[in-house]
Amino acid sequence: MLARLPEGVPVIIGRTAAWMERRRTPVVAIALTVVVLAIATVFALRSTSDVSLFDAPLHADQVTEVASALTLWGEPHSAAPGSDQIFVPAARRETLLLRLTLAGLPHAHVPTSADELAEPISPLAPSALVDDRRRLGLEGDLVAALRRIAGVEDASVFITPAGTDISALGDPPQTSAAVQIVAHPGASLAPAAVDGIRNLVAAAVPGLSPDRVAVTDEDGALLKDAPQQDRTLARESRLQSSVQSALDAVFGPGAAVVRVRVTTEGTAVSLQSTRVTPHGLLDADAGREHGADGGRAYDKERHVQHYAYDTVVEHRSSPADVIRRISVAVFLDARRVDTGRRDDVAALVRAAAGADLRSGDDVVVGVLPFAARTVAVAAPAAAAPRSRLAITAVTALAALVLTAAGAFWPRIRARIDAPAAPQTDPAAAIGGAIGAEAPRTAAYVLNGIPAAIRSRVLAGFDDDRRLSIEECLAAWRDDG
Repeated sequence: MLARLPEGVPVIIGRTAAWMERRRTPVVAIALTVVVLAIATVFALRSTSDVSLFDAPLHADQVTEVASALTLWGEPHSAAPGSDQIFVPAARRETLLLRLTLAGLPHAHVPTSADELAEPISPLAPSALVDDRRRLGLEGDLVAALRRIAGVEDASVFITPAGTDISALGDPPQTSAAVQIVAHPGASLAPAAVDGIRNLVAAAVPGLSPDRVAVTDEDGALLKDAPQQDRTLARESRLQSSVQSALDAVFGPGAAVVRVRVTTEGTAVSLQSTRVTPHGLLDADAGREHGADGGRAYDKERHVQHYAYDTVVEHRSSPADVIRRISVAVFLDARRVDTGRRDDVAALVRAAAGADLRSGDDVVVGVLPFAARTVAVAAPAAAAPRSRLAITAVTALAALVLTAAGAFWPRIRARIDAPAAPQTDPAAAIGGAIGAEAPRTAAYVLNGIPAAIRSRVLAGFDDDRRLSIEECLAAWRDDG
């Protein structure tokens, strides 16, 4: 087979091999560079390619829910029409899964009326099955509606239809419903929202009244009345906010910390009083009747009077929150507030609290050095792809450096292997320069150089010339 090659091919191969032999190091460096760049390119392409966000297929409502969240977050994604998956960059998949998990997305799929209608049903199916499917679809519609309420993370609805067994003893059970609300972390539903949920479910289910709809939270507690606000905590919060804002305005934010404690006492008392206010005679009726019955005579007389009056019923309740003592503690940063201003701060606290503080209440002001605060800088959302791009750039730069080092290595190696130039002895150079000069001139030159070099220069002369130069140096020192 080699015999069939043109005559010039072996010559070219031989010259190429000779050239590579002379430049072995640069060729190896270029080959390594190509390999490193190929690996970096593969990693870069893998990090920027799109992959499916979830391993399991999603329902259409879940795809829409996740796509809406990714759009609001500004995350790149794609989903084909009718697809059961969402595709995102591979570098962002783990971050997006964690973020969706923290947001509680996607919600569990609940079949709605549209799903139930889309599934075919046999005409011979019993009516009970049709009613159950209709009820499940209605429950799914209500869950989808409740999830759109502000503060609601998820919901479950259970509808119990009315009993239709005419042979059962007693009154048949009426239609009822149970709703479980899972609120967002830190959120709570207002009583008006709970009443709205109860009326929404009752209006959607035929024959259901709002009083037969039970609404609970994720812990099973019944949501009905507004929780009673702790008046003691409200007083503490109001007083603490008033004092804290005043100190921040004087010393700047972070220079003072305020804590307020309100101690209450008393007994809860509930009173009811009824007051009747008469308004005089309203009308009157009088009559007299005479007759006989069984041989006996009788005489009846009737007098009826109606009076007008007003009845007022008053309910009074007194909670057990009579303030007994208020304690205010103020911590000042010693690095920002002078210790001598403690009394001024105490007076400022009493003035900011106003009528809430009495003569027996405590106001304690302490000046202490605050601990240094460390601020954690959150990484941006696009840190992962940027870090991968940075790694790719550093790899490419390292490859270029290796290529350049391989190309210039022969020259660098030649300079390293070259023998160092001999260093000239300054004493010998000076001795050679003044060797033919007069002793007085030589002494003048040597007088201005360091003593160590001067001694070495003098050691290079013969005894007569060295003595004559030393005499001139001594004369120079005596004249100086």
